[in-house]
Amino acid sequence: MTTLSTSLILASGSLARRVLLEESGLTLHLRPVDVDEEDLRATCEAEGKSLGQTAMTLAEAKALKAAEAGAETDLIIAADQILDLDGTVFAKPKTLEEAKHHLRTLRGRTHRLQTAVVLYQGNQKIWENLAVPELTMREFSDAFLETYLKREGEALLGCVGAYRLEGPGVQLFSRIIGDHDAVLGLQRLPLLQALRRQNVLLT
Repeated sequence: MTTLSTSLILASGSLARRVLLEESGLTLHLRPVDVDEEDLRATCEAEGKSLGQTAMTLAEAKALKAAEAGAETDLIIAADQILDLDGTVFAKPKTLEEAKHHLRTLRGRTHRLQTAVVLYQGNQKIWENLAVPELTMREFSDAFLETYLKREGEALLGCVGAYRLEGPGVQLFSRIIGDHDAVLGLQRLPLLQALRRQNVLLT
C-alpha cells in the first residue's frame, strides 16, 4: 500500500493516533517529543491567536522538534488538540479528582475539540488541517461518573476532557457532530489524501 522512500514519523506518544494510522496500513516510526505546551498556549493567547490557531501552532512546534532528531527527507506527522468550552480551555487533568471536576463541568453542555494536524518534510510544513468536531455530554448521574472514573482510572490523565471515545467514555455523550477520527486526535482521510499527493501511498 505504501511506496515509501523516506521515513514516516509520528511525533506523538498517543496510542490512539498510532492505532488510527497503523490500522490504515501505514508503517510508522514513533518519535514522541516534549514541548512546553502551557508556555506556548500562553504565548499564543498573548498574541491574540484563536484556539484553532493555537492548536496549529502547537502541532507545528511538535513537528519541528521531531525534525531536529531526523533527516531532511523525513515525513513527520504531528497533531494537537484543544478542548474548547465556550472559550475556556481544558488541559489534560493531573489527578482523578481534577478529571471528575472536568467531567462535572462538561456534563450537559456542548464543547468543541480544536484538532490540528500537520505534515512536515524535515523542517518544512507541506500540509495542515484543522477539524472542529462538536460534542454534547448527556446529563449522566453522579453514580455513573464514579463508576466510569473507577473503571478507566489513570488512563484518563492522558486525555483532554478526561474521556476516551474509543472506550466506555462514549457513554458520556448524547450527540457528536463532525469527524470521529478528529475526536480521537487525528483526522485520517485528509491526511491520507495528503500522503497520496506526496507519493507515499498508492493512488
